[in-house]
Amino acid sequence: MAKNTYFTHGTREEQMLQQSLVDEFINMFGITTNYIPRKLIRQDTILNEEIISEFEDSFTLEAYLENFEGFQGAGDILTKFGIRSTDEITLVISRHQFEDFVSLPMQLVNDVQLPGRPAEGDLIYFPLSDNIFEVKFVEHEAPFYQFGKLYTYKLKCELFEYSNEVTGDGIFDTQKDEGFIVKYFYEQSSLSGSPEVGELVTGSETGLTAYINSWNPEERYVELRAPTGSSDHGEFKVGENLVGSSSGFSINISNFDELDMKDSFADNIEFETFGDGILDFTEINPFGEFGNR
Repeated sequence: MAKNTYFTHGTREEQMLQQSLVDEFINMFGITTNYIPRKLIRQDTILNEEIISEFEDSFTLEAYLENFEGFQGAGDILTKFGIRSTDEITLVISRHQFEDFVSLPMQLVNDVQLPGRPAEGDLIYFPLSDNIFEVKFVEHEAPFYQFGKLYTYKLKCELFEYSNEVTGDGIFDTQKDEGFIVKYFYEQSSLSGSPEVGELVTGSETGLTAYINSWNPEERYVELRAPTGSSDHGEFKVGENLVGSSSGFSINISNFDELDMKDSFADNIEFETFGDGILDFTEINPFGEFGNR
């Protein structure tokens, strides 16, 4: 039997009203995020996966956080590579707002053809935790055809792991990486001038470059971000002169501590000093049995 034409499963006016209510609810109880679409630069046509991708644009978009009890996922887990955070979140966004604030501006500015919905691999900046999440799955049929139409996208996201993607200016400024910090000690007699924080320094022998992170004149050391280059140790050499590019200061390296990280809770120096008092490395064979030579 054919469907009764006098009873509709949602008129256009009802669908527009439902979409307006959804948009209003997300604007009232949602969170302002930044949606960052992924652009493929090079793709593996055999495995159908990206080799190089970039993130150039960021768009403000309201999203509703589905679970306010905390992050989903397994949380922080210990792996053979160290502690790995596996936080996950589920966000609900409006189809109408996505088309108006993401798809349409991208087509007008960059003249590109984007998918009609959010794509797996796109990024979302989550301001509450100051993290960037990657869209892993897009559920586009929930709720299921109210008044005969779909109104939202449900984005299941995982914490983003950076892997040399090309980014535009300001995309990842919310997550600054201080990098590996190394302390370089010097003798007072070798100091000439005063270093400036953020200044670029160059090694006289290795030719490596690094930026000054901090300077402690009382303990006579400078903290440098990991040099761009490599030597035998991947660092500047002991006895090498470091010369500043702007202030013209120079020091001669007497020692360095490659274990010290830019972490206020790091205790590596204390453990190293304490361990030196337990293990006596002056013995011929400190790990052998008594009497063995």
